[in-house]
Amino acid sequence: MSLSPFKISFLATYVLVGALVGILVIHPLNLVVIWWELSRFSETKMTLWQFMNARLWLVLIPRNLDVTFAYTMLGAVVGLAFGIFTRNYIRTSEAYRSLRDEQKSFIPDLLSQGESDRVEFKSSLRWDMKENRVNRGLEKVIAKTVAGFFNADGGHLLVGVDDNGTPLGIDKDLSTLKSPDHDAFERTVNDIVSKNLGGDLCPYIHTVFATIGARDVAMIIIRPAPRAVYLEDGNASAFFVRSGNSTRQLDVREALSYAKSRWI
Repeated sequence: MSLSPFKISFLATYVLVGALVGILVIHPLNLVVIWWELSRFSETKMTLWQFMNARLWLVLIPRNLDVTFAYTMLGAVVGLAFGIFTRNYIRTSEAYRSLRDEQKSFIPDLLSQGESDRVEFKSSLRWDMKENRVNRGLEKVIAKTVAGFFNADGGHLLVGVDDNGTPLGIDKDLSTLKSPDHDAFERTVNDIVSKNLGGDLCPYIHTVFATIGARDVAMIIIRPAPRAVYLEDGNASAFFVRSGNSTRQLDVREALSYAKSRWI
C-alpha cells in the first residue's frame, strides 16, 4: 500500500525528531547510567557534571561517528514507531467518530418508523415522568429491554422518546447524575447493564446521542449477546426476548428451549 506525500512527511518529521532525541536525550541518559555504574566500583570519584563534561561531547569527534550514528538510528527508530502509533491512533479516532456520526443520522428515521422487533422507545432512563421524581425501578425496565435485544438479534433502544416517537429529551435524566453530561449518561447505561445483566456484556452495547427538535435523544445500540442473558432480580433470574415490538418473558421450559436453539 503506497503512502501519500502527507503521510510520508508526517512520518519523516517523527523520524527527524526521534533522531534528535537519540542524540540529545537518549545519549545523555545512557551516560548517566554509565556514570552511576562506574561510581559504585571506581576508587576515583568523579562527579556527574565532570563525567558528562568529559564524555558528552565525544559524539562530535570524527572517530566517534559510529557512536553518533548508533544513537541517531536508535532515536529515529523510536521516532518512527511513535509516529506510526500516532498516525494509527488518529486514523482510528477519525473512523470511530465517523461511525458514531453515521449511527446518529439513523435516529430520525427510526423515530419515524416507530417501534418494531429491532427498535424500542423509552421516555427516560430513571426519571419518572408521572411522579416527577427519580425512580430507580425504571432502570430495571431498561435492563429488561436490553436483555430482550441481547437474547434476540440485537436492536436500538431510544431513550428520551415517547411511544409515538416524539422526542422528550433526556434533560431530567441528566439532572440526576453527578456529572450532567452525555459521558455520565453512557456510564450509567453501562452500570445498569453490568449490575443487572453482567459486566461481560458491556462491550456489546454503546450509546450515541443526537439533537432532534432541540431535544437530546440517546440511542443505545445493542448487539446480540454471545450467551443467554438473564435479568437478576433479587434471588430470581428472568429470561426475556424481543418478540415483535415488545419484550416478552419466557418461563423456564421456554427459556431452555429457546437458548438451545439460539446458542448451539
